[in-house]
Amino acid sequence: MNKIFIIILIIQTIIFSCSSNNSNTNSNIFNGDYDNLKLNKESFDKIGFKFSKEYNVKGLPDASSAYYGFWGEKSFERLAYELRFYPSNQIAKSSGIFYAEEVTGEDAILKKSDATWKEGIKDRSGTAFTSTQMPKYMDYVVFGNAIILCPSEKAVKGVSDPIINCTNLLNAVIKFME
Repeated sequence: MNKIFIIILIIQTIIFSCSSNNSNTNSNIFNGDYDNLKLNKESFDKIGFKFSKEYNVKGLPDASSAYYGFWGEKSFERLAYELRFYPSNQIAKSSGIFYAEEVTGEDAILKKSDATWKEGIKDRSGTAFTSTQMPKYMDYVVFGNAIILCPSEKAVKGVSDPIINCTNLLNAVIKFME
């Protein structure tokens, strides 16, 4: 009788631990709860984001700053991101979405002569080993006062969905802020 009780207890423990999501990731971070969040370079610096370039935002309307850099949970998993900061979520949406849409997705503008905002255009092409230009960023997110261009590169974990890549980055920022 004791063996059956122990077996049932073990099975219940296994079922409970498999069914509960103990992950620290918040997959619904784009539900509007963080719209008033004020992010800046330091918000990403704290999670180990490696800043490679600071862009001149003179031609990017209402932007306060923009950066190119790399982040991954482990150094060998780093992916390239572009971070654009605005005074508020509303300004990011009203002034920044056009510029983010222009350089993301399959129809991304990757030629300097065709781009509205020319700064950093070379960094948005994922053409390390080919002669054709391919967009590095297939999507973007507006999060708080920031617009983040999301890479579709595969990390060691194999995530190629750009929104998941941005979600992982932003979950790290949120976790550090808590």
